[in-house]
Amino acid sequence: MIQRMMAWMLAACLVLPLLVLLLMSLARHWSWPALLPDGIEGRQWVALVADRTGLGVIVLRSAGMGLGVAALATVLGFVTSRSVARHRRRGALMTLLHVPFAVSPVVVGVSLLYLFLRLDLAGHVAGVMLAQLIFAYAYAAILLSGFWTARVQSLADVAITLGADPPQVWRRVLAPMARPLLGVCLFQTFLISWFDYPITLLIGESRVATLTVALYQYFSSGDTRLAATCGLVLLAPPLFVLAIQRRLLAASIATPWEAAGE
Repeated sequence: MIQRMMAWMLAACLVLPLLVLLLMSLARHWSWPALLPDGIEGRQWVALVADRTGLGVIVLRSAGMGLGVAALATVLGFVTSRSVARHRRRGALMTLLHVPFAVSPVVVGVSLLYLFLRLDLAGHVAGVMLAQLIFAYAYAAILLSGFWTARVQSLADVAITLGADPPQVWRRVLAPMARPLLGVCLFQTFLISWFDYPITLLIGESRVATLTVALYQYFSSGDTRLAATCGLVLLAPPLFVLAIQRRLLAASIATPWEAAGE
């Protein structure tokens, strides 16, 4: 009974904020101390679909940046994690990979800003993606480093013994075995870019409009309805990830023999 009550309380804590955001995005007018809005309308969502406010372009830009960063970080992190796992100074290299997360993102952003200004990357989408890639790449390498077990290496050695060249080992042996974990890494690194605010604001110099930047702008200007709409759109990918990540994680802990046989 107590466990059921706790489960209901947890569900309420998770669902109620989403319902409040949904009501805020649909409210015609809602002011304190009214418990509910005085009217419901879908003008914000119609404007989003029709892109009357430019929010649709911002959503597409944020999604494109996130997918680009995630794809690069996952591929580079997969290759790097193998080198780190096989290096004799693995502990020192893993410590270096944690440095971007040990330092404040604002400090890292300010440090990168000077370099990006000299390279003429500040204020551009490419510069923001490159800055986000530093964090996403380090995270991907850390996450994927646990894949390289002795059994995985044994299977790679067997493939080489049977005549496979290095590209074939990566494409036909290692990548299929790591597919579930690569999927998790792809989603997680996408969220790093999708939710990023300080790096985007610093490197983008307020000229690269993403969904997080738009959310703060709408909120600070008092347009709570558009801010709530941005918040719901911002939460859509994480909710999607949560719906499928459990299955991916369950598959990622399967033995390499099972993964290779799929």
